[in-house]
Amino acid sequence: AEVVTEEGGALLTLPSECERALGPDHTVTLGARHNHAWALYLLGRFDESDREIRQVAETYVRRFGPDYPVVLAARQLLSRTRVALEHVDEAVALMTDVVERRERGLGLEHPFTVASRQLLDAYRSGRRTP
Repeated sequence: AEVVTEEGGALLTLPSECERALGPDHTVTLGARHNHAWALYLLGRFDESDREIRQVAETYVRRFGPDYPVVLAARQLLSRTRVALEHVDEAVALMTDVVERRERGLGLEHPFTVASRQLLDAYRSGRRTP
């Protein structure tokens, strides 16, 4: 199938194509939807991104458990959409959990842990990004 894009290159049909061919919980489908949520976020389509990444994160948790790295990546993106939609307290709670899980799983100095901690610090100080 032809891939349809819009301004900025956001993929519009790939997640639905994956879902139709592979099913909604397939790892490839989830990855496509995760990437789609990121593209929507970058385009400033925060409501759509929030809905997409929330569903992806919930499915990831069911499939892989709450500590799996891709789950934490999805929850970090969800925190970004929550901040963009002015739900800062929820974003802080999400990122606090992500940081704690990354510290336990990856260690204090792992680059993902450091990046998550910087994002959490930014939220706490009133900034949207580190």
